[in-house]
Amino acid sequence: MTEKLTLKLHLKTAGKRPQVKKVFNKKEAPKKFVKHESNFKKPLAKPHTKAPTTAGAPTRAAAAFCISAVESGKSLTDILPIYTKDLDPRDKAFVQELVYGTLRYRRALNITLNKYLNHSLKERFIVARALILCGFYQIVFTRTPPHAVVAATVGACSLCQCRSLTGLVNAILRNFLRQGSKLEESDDPAVKYSFPDWLYLEIKKDYGDKAPLILDNSNEHAPLWLRVENSKISTEDFKNILDEHDISAKGTDLCACALKLDEPIGVDKIPRFSQGLVTVQDLSAQMASPLLELKEGLRVLDACCAPGGKSAHIMDLCPNIELTCTDISEDRLKSTLQTFKRLGRNPKVLQNDASLGLKNIEGNFDRILADVPCSGTGVIRRHPDIKWLRRQKDIETLNKTQDAILENLFSRLNVGGILLYTTCSILKSENEARIEKFLKSHQDCELLPFDMCGKHTGMYQRLPGDDGGDGFFYARLTKKSL
Repeated sequence: MTEKLTLKLHLKTAGKRPQVKKVFNKKEAPKKFVKHESNFKKPLAKPHTKAPTTAGAPTRAAAAFCISAVESGKSLTDILPIYTKDLDPRDKAFVQELVYGTLRYRRALNITLNKYLNHSLKERFIVARALILCGFYQIVFTRTPPHAVVAATVGACSLCQCRSLTGLVNAILRNFLRQGSKLEESDDPAVKYSFPDWLYLEIKKDYGDKAPLILDNSNEHAPLWLRVENSKISTEDFKNILDEHDISAKGTDLCACALKLDEPIGVDKIPRFSQGLVTVQDLSAQMASPLLELKEGLRVLDACCAPGGKSAHIMDLCPNIELTCTDISEDRLKSTLQTFKRLGRNPKVLQNDASLGLKNIEGNFDRILADVPCSGTGVIRRHPDIKWLRRQKDIETLNKTQDAILENLFSRLNVGGILLYTTCSILKSENEARIEKFLKSHQDCELLPFDMCGKHTGMYQRLPGDDGGDGFFYARLTKKSL
């Protein structure tokens, strides 16, 4: 029978007084993070750098802080660089593996932890709980020796400003090992695949018997895809360069410029990356820009361009066009400009909210790419925090934004032009439903069929894992004269 552990019990075994209310003292209270992180809604806690350091403890502490920040509503994209900035590349990669893995299986891990507690860890102990979840993940899913996991995780308590819970963390991890190091099983598919109930039900409603495979693929590690700048070098020639550096990669018939690496590596290890011969872009995203049927002299708009991958692909496919790139986010436009600079591209870049119209942008366009804001449910394997950050009520808000962007952009499309609507979502409410609604209310709009994966269609949905790519939706519209 599984031993039930309580805060009171473990504080007593740790030699502390049993009153829970005295677990935290003022010296251990979380401090505000440095000023340059003040853009977050709530201040982030930072590691207790003066605490004695156990081998492996800093990486576990960084992972726990990241997970607790996600549980507080922060995005991994924002907080992972903050908590890993002082680590070397190898430790950064290890922290990312811990964080991604723990978030992938967070629900199953939490249910397992509840077996070992009859008292929930309060909000101010959220980092200690995250530490335990990371420990469970390592024991079950990695090759790290269990004794090393326990030692490093317990040692991280001091760095995480929860030294008073050292006994609790130690006892739970050791009890987990004694009980066979197994996660709790459940007949509930949402729990089994570690998805929130609402998202599981949406996917089940949309895809029926395909849902288990979609959920399973969404929990897999995503491969690293490269897009070769074919206006500068052929895909075969770049593959030869990779071979010279003992980097194995394979091409695909679906996209001539795409290469999938057998093993993911950092961009600093990719030859000629800094010279702009290649960029990182998923296969499904690479399949978007060719659908615009670009020709020299056309006026083209990428209305939600950040981080710039599809815009760069547009310029690689047809450099002699008039391309305007806009996005709502000033910060994301800065990183987009860096991408353009590395690739040697120089389109017109403007900050603009497409949901409110095309302000300060004159005239109509022959081609428009609308890669609209979405739930990101097609890229969960790359961003597992999406499962826990997204809420069901967010979808309705996104639908309104998607409808507004589609309305505004189509009004600026020339007759006979092409508008490509894309998302990295797999939810039909963001994809087919939006296009069908728009078609019903616009007599001058019709689908413009295209060929993809053996189908001739005006709309196509790729699911996570299809041909190694992300989940992605494409709809091609054209404007006809009335």
